[in-house]
Amino acid sequence: MTPRPEPSTAGLRLAYAAAGLLIGGAWLYGRDMPLWEHALRLCVIVVVVPPVLHLIRSRLRRYSADRHLPLRRLVVAKVLLVAAAVAVELVLDPLTAWASFVTAAALAAVVAVGGPTWHQKQRSPSHG
Repeated sequence: MTPRPEPSTAGLRLAYAAAGLLIGGAWLYGRDMPLWEHALRLCVIVVVVPPVLHLIRSRLRRYSADRHLPLRRLVVAKVLLVAAAVAVELVLDPLTAWASFVTAAALAAVVAVGGPTWHQKQRSPSHG
């Protein structure tokens, strides 16, 4: 069994752009529910769903020598991202009716733009 090759830079950027759009869309979709419930739901989505999908993919492909991002750092980063979205929403809500839209766009942008850089940094030998 051979390890999976590292994703290309373009592929990584595309994956993070798609993830950003999905996370931003999930934030926007839940804009009418209580903020705490919405944040908890998004945390579950971003922390639980990707490892489950990865497990399914690795079982289907039978790769066992995959290099993974450090799970602890990944979970902390995702929880901090959701916490930041809650803070942005709380600050913007009294100022504009567009608070959820701005927060969703910010989430999508942070994941799409910052995600690939963060990912590559976590893959470097000094972090692994």
